[in-house]
Amino acid sequence: MTFGLALLETEVQHALPIPAWGFGLIAFGILVIFLLITLSIGKGRRHS
Repeated sequence: MTFGLALLETEVQHALPIPAWGFGLIAFGILVIFLLITLSIGKGRRHS
């Protein structure tokens, strides 16, 4: 049991592959892309 736990502890990586602000920029970019897609789809439609 302890051998298995020791293997799990050695394989866990706590460092992110990119900095936290990088994730924020990527998330913001995805949100802007979704906003532009939504605006382009709804541009020609009239409201009921």
